[in-house]
Amino acid sequence: MNSWKEAPLVRLLLPFIAGIIAAVYFPFFSAYSIILICFFVVLIAAIVWIQKFSLSYKKAWWFGIMLYPLLFLLGYQLTLFKTEINSPLHFSSHLTSNSIVSAIICKPSVEKEKSLKVEVEIEAVKTENSWKKVVGHALVYIQKDSASLALKYGDQLLFSPEFKEIPAPQNPGEFNYKRFLSFHNIHHQAYLRSGQWLIQSDGNGNALLSMAIGFRDRLLQVLKDNHVEGAEYAVGAALLLGYEDKLDQDIISAYSSTGALHVLSVSGLHVAIVYMVFNWLLFFLDKIKYGAVIKAVILLVLLWLYSAITGLSPSVLRAATMFSFIIIARSFNRYTNIYNTLAASAFLLLIIEPYLIMEVGFQLSYLAVIGIVFLQPKIYQWFEFDSWLGDQIWKISAVSIAAQIATFPLGLHYFHQFPNYFLLSNLIVIPISTIIIYLGIAVFLFAKFSMISSYLAIAFSWAITFLNGSVEWVELLPFSLLQGISISVMETWLIYGAIVLIVFYFIQRKYNYLIWALSAVVIVLSIQLFEQKLEHEQKRIVVYNIPNSTAIDFIDGKSNVFFADTSLIKNDSRMLFHVKHNWWDLGLDNNTMVNADHTNERLRIKNGFFQFDQKQLLVLDDNWSAVEIADEQKEKIKLNYLLLSHDPLIHINDLQQLFDVDSIIFDSSNSRRQLKQWIDECRQSGQKYYDVSTNGALEIVL
Repeated sequence: MNSWKEAPLVRLLLPFIAGIIAAVYFPFFSAYSIILICFFVVLIAAIVWIQKFSLSYKKAWWFGIMLYPLLFLLGYQLTLFKTEINSPLHFSSHLTSNSIVSAIICKPSVEKEKSLKVEVEIEAVKTENSWKKVVGHALVYIQKDSASLALKYGDQLLFSPEFKEIPAPQNPGEFNYKRFLSFHNIHHQAYLRSGQWLIQSDGNGNALLSMAIGFRDRLLQVLKDNHVEGAEYAVGAALLLGYEDKLDQDIISAYSSTGALHVLSVSGLHVAIVYMVFNWLLFFLDKIKYGAVIKAVILLVLLWLYSAITGLSPSVLRAATMFSFIIIARSFNRYTNIYNTLAASAFLLLIIEPYLIMEVGFQLSYLAVIGIVFLQPKIYQWFEFDSWLGDQIWKISAVSIAAQIATFPLGLHYFHQFPNYFLLSNLIVIPISTIIIYLGIAVFLFAKFSMISSYLAIAFSWAITFLNGSVEWVELLPFSLLQGISISVMETWLIYGAIVLIVFYFIQRKYNYLIWALSAVVIVLSIQLFEQKLEHEQKRIVVYNIPNSTAIDFIDGKSNVFFADTSLIKNDSRMLFHVKHNWWDLGLDNNTMVNADHTNERLRIKNGFFQFDQKQLLVLDDNWSAVEIADEQKEKIKLNYLLLSHDPLIHINDLQQLFDVDSIIFDSSNSRRQLKQWIDECRQSGQKYYDVSTNGALEIVL
């Protein structure tokens, strides 16, 4: 960017975003912000209309600065206004024990193993004999059967729910699903069994979105009719149409580990190809009167139809909005500054939905585009190639490097990993995925001509097979993924600060930039060294809250022994969600997973007895025998902790006869009925206890 003057919207966007972020973290000053907004609006209006200021205010720096607090406050107040839980009409304030709610399914449902997950918009609540209009969104899990599987977007349901608040993270380091859903205005969830709900009517959703979803389903059927199946169908549907329901964990893991996951999420690449294809198909409109305007309207309709079909993800919204501005500007032969266009698209999207700023996809999408626009031309100039192939390879590499520089700190913060072969994988996936998109569009365009579409579908499937095989090959290369990296928000900002300063150093050759960049790097390294010191000294026991599972971590320095059920240890997705993020946060790099007896220098596991750093813990499950223990011992066994797992048939009074225990722990493998019995018995006997399933993971720092 040559000058701030070329991109005024960027300057105006920054305080607006700052106001949104302030409202997310400090939503306490609603009344004051409204008063201040009124003050600044009146003040600016007075300056504009008072004649003696009218000639000079536009050029005055102080007038521009006055807009910043107003935009900050507008962003702040808009965010609070869009936060449904703040409304007195939110449905959670109007529910009683026998309430009936009327809700509309507002997103396509997601099929789970035993249930159907649907997002609903609550429209009304019936208490006693009257209906009351309300607002709010919620998640509803419906028992899977033939009736629930037939539910679709726009269906209006009646049910009497038992809404519960979305639980906070139950384990250290676990993904904060509660916070994630709150950014989508979802704070409550409910479960409905078969027969606990009924359809009042259908077709109540947005007509355009309903049409787009129906069109997407017909396009998916085209792929099925042309015998695109299995992994090819899953990847093709995700890559073309944003339909990710059929992607299995192995595919997602392979693409994520190689830095190619972005191709499975419909983004700017896909929107750009759709734009180019239809811009070329509509070339004849350039030759007629008002053709440019007609072409612009058609392209805008097609772009937003495609965006709706693919689910309106943040990256698609950004790309569609940005291309919309470009299309409109070109139809009137106007020059568009790319940074202004990006800022305008972000402004528009954030006005509609301010919480988009908290979406990882939104952040990564804009950062990647900024990196590509600003850095790619400079990186591309590093080398020149005489051959066309060499030039194309370097061009793709320059794009990959630019995008990676702009996004890797955020990737480290959110995903704790870095794909070492991102250059290699992107050299394969970008051109192949582009070919796949063109082939997929051709399959759809020739769907009525079965002979042509069937051959195109074969090529489409072969291309995806090659793409999947290439990604899996890169994943299997040695050291393909650097995993377990953990950086804080402050460290992320410091790394971005260092990147910006280094870039400006190379542009302007001012050593002050380099000194400040190195200072930021030194601060990050100092923080990491301090954390390393703490990690080497740490010692703790963690009893995790993982449904239907026993899971205990014994942590000593940077090593740990993880004792758990075999089914959990073998389930990579559950381990990643519940456990591994904590390992990365604690800097553990020597993980031992066991489900039976084990001995090392610090820990001894024998027949359910654990001795760790002078602490004794006994795990009793459904296989234990009180009679055998009573026969073998002559006095009470002294224990620090006694953990009950998998519903052993025992009463607390009987345990107190056998053990002198400081605290009894109930893990998440026990039934609610059994837990209630034990908790009542503990309260009656005065026994200290901890219920992991209710209170979350137990961390014992030694």
